[in-house]
Amino acid sequence: MKRGTLQALLTVMALSLMVSLVPHRAQAAGYRVVVSGMAVDGAQPELRNGQLTVAVRPFVEAMGGNVTWNAGTQQVSMGLDGSQVAMWVGNTLAYQNGERLWAPVAPFIRNGKTMVPAWWLAARFHMQVSFDGTTLKVSRNGSQMSQSSDPLMNPNYYFPYAKGSPYEPFYNTWGDGRYYEGRNFSHEGTDILAPKGTPIYAAASGTIVRYGWNTLGGYRLNIQLDDHPGWRFYYAHMDRYANGLYPGAHVRAGQLIGYTGSTGEGPERTEGKFVPHLHFGIYRPDGTAINAYPYLKFWESHKVQW
Repeated sequence: MKRGTLQALLTVMALSLMVSLVPHRAQAAGYRVVVSGMAVDGAQPELRNGQLTVAVRPFVEAMGGNVTWNAGTQQVSMGLDGSQVAMWVGNTLAYQNGERLWAPVAPFIRNGKTMVPAWWLAARFHMQVSFDGTTLKVSRNGSQMSQSSDPLMNPNYYFPYAKGSPYEPFYNTWGDGRYYEGRNFSHEGTDILAPKGTPIYAAASGTIVRYGWNTLGGYRLNIQLDDHPGWRFYYAHMDRYANGLYPGAHVRAGQLIGYTGSTGEGPERTEGKFVPHLHFGIYRPDGTAINAYPYLKFWESHKVQW
């Protein structure tokens, strides 16, 4: 075999080996995106940093929204049901209706399409979302709220911090990416930062159904509501409980139930892995979570008086 022919053959073999070693993109795993029971054409789902990302335009339009693109600033703006979200390629900073928030994955361009984190974006629009590791399902069922029709928009419920408590302005953290011990998951509540030891009050009357340490939530309480059996309010990362609480105890709306802390993400008594704050969540009778943020904003005008 001639020297030139042999060299060409070896080059081809080397290139073939290199191609075989290049990792395949995550979308080859067969991810699917379904909105209101219909598969989204052109979604191009791809796993990026533990988050399923999708082409923004077909995804948002399938939810009934609209998308605009500014090539000069590489800003993508999405609107649905009167809410607006703005994001920029390569930047996790985003804005929703003028409020600053952070996405778990920055938008990026692939095949001429702007890719965004699907769960996070759907949650911004109060959609119901589930992901079984292969198929992301998005539904409007039970996701749209109005004060007149939603019984949890109760003006007699209390904000968890009292009037004068030194808590920080809080943002919609529902659906934000979280990571713990090799597992990525979506945030199922709203975080309100406050100094360690700040008193926490029950938003509504109910019975304590979970009490004690939780690996992620630290010292937490699950309180089943009196007026909506099966629904639960979840208070997590407490530094300690108020006196007289135990599983099965009844608490009334506005009652002191504990104190703000930074417990969780480890065995009992682990603390300090994050800043002190209250994680507040709302769970349906079937165990699925809904976005607590709009409720907390509604109750913020009704606080316990010191």
